[in-house]
Amino acid sequence: MRKALAGALALGVFLFASLAFGAATFADDPGDDNAAPDVTSVSVSEAPDGMLTLVVRVGNYQSLPADSWFNFWFDLDSNPLTGDEGDEALVRYLADGGIDFYLWDGAALTERTSTGMTGQFAAGVLTLVAPESSFGRLSTFGILTVSARAQSFAETEFIATDFAPDRGRSTYTGAAPGSFPDPSADQDAAPDITSVRVSDAKDGWISIAVATPNYATLPGEAVLLFSLDLDNKASTGDNGAEGLITVIGGEIQLERWDSRAETWVGDELPTRLRVRNAGNVVTVDLHRSELVDEARFGFSVTAADLDLGSEEILGADFAPEDGTFWRYALTNRPALRLLATKAFGAPAQPRAGRPFTISLPVSRSDTKRGITNGTVTCNVPADRTKVRSTGRVRAGRGECSLIVPAGAGAIRGSLTVRSGGKSVTARFSFKVR
Repeated sequence: MRKALAGALALGVFLFASLAFGAATFADDPGDDNAAPDVTSVSVSEAPDGMLTLVVRVGNYQSLPADSWFNFWFDLDSNPLTGDEGDEALVRYLADGGIDFYLWDGAALTERTSTGMTGQFAAGVLTLVAPESSFGRLSTFGILTVSARAQSFAETEFIATDFAPDRGRSTYTGAAPGSFPDPSADQDAAPDITSVRVSDAKDGWISIAVATPNYATLPGEAVLLFSLDLDNKASTGDNGAEGLITVIGGEIQLERWDSRAETWVGDELPTRLRVRNAGNVVTVDLHRSELVDEARFGFSVTAADLDLGSEEILGADFAPEDGTFWRYALTNRPALRLLATKAFGAPAQPRAGRPFTISLPVSRSDTKRGITNGTVTCNVPADRTKVRSTGRVRAGRGECSLIVPAGAGAIRGSLTVRSGGKSVTARFSFKVR
């Protein structure tokens, strides 16, 4: 699709971590191509509402020529050996304001809807905004910006381009660590939360440090509750929370929301969770394998003072104060892979003319848990015609449901599951009774 780019040149990355905003600016030498739009800088930023903003400054045009465009190549997994020459997504901005979007399906870049993406070029600046969810969510990724302009010389037509960076990809890292302030002295009875600081390490541990200036260490009757929005969806869980960490009396516990029973249940062991408390700071360490979405999560903290005898709450402090969630994007995001086991059928052996379902258990490499969303493509040929089938993700499995054709001796084909911007394909063969 284009000439291969060897190596990777990571340019300066500037993080703005306050309130979980992330931003980075990547410089490009001016004057290196006056025919194509001359890119002088590319800025990347993300906001807590899940929108990614790209700002490209051009040195030679105040308005964009009609025969020009911009290609934004995304290396979503920071792996040059995957995708289309290393990239798993492409956003193309056209001079007429149109936007094309392509996403890697495991074999090729395929066109997808650009819903939610907007762009504008004015006064030499292109501003492109896109939902991070279109890319399967983002945190750390490589980006290459290519401006282009179709031109003619004598009877020869060619395309002038400018690459930013000139070699490799610029590396963007999401906002971390994050600092989240809370008013001081707003609750004297309970531990007074004045700030919460979040960071994450390459080994997968996420640290949430809560400052409590009115207590060097928490007394036995004090409790801290960490509500976790693990899937970044306000409509799910218990008021948006799917995880609950409780710290009391030096002990720590993780619970998960059971949507069917509508209650909290203890996390399956071994739970990767620990707590430290000293110097007016309570630090909870949670491993990213406990998260549903490895890129980001929402959280809030409640401190309370209890009367253990009457089981009454004597005082409480909420952070943030408005009852919403702070958002944190992981800096050290692992490369995601989908792990599949052997496909199986239900019933165990298909019968002609009867319903039959092929199931493929699929888990995420980062969380080791079964997938919870995605799409399934079924390819079930029979006598040179494709059997009609329906694909879906359910209970950690990709499923293909069909009616076994009359006279079929076997059901053979493949099943492709896509989730989190990744895909996995498995072949199957079942003899028909």
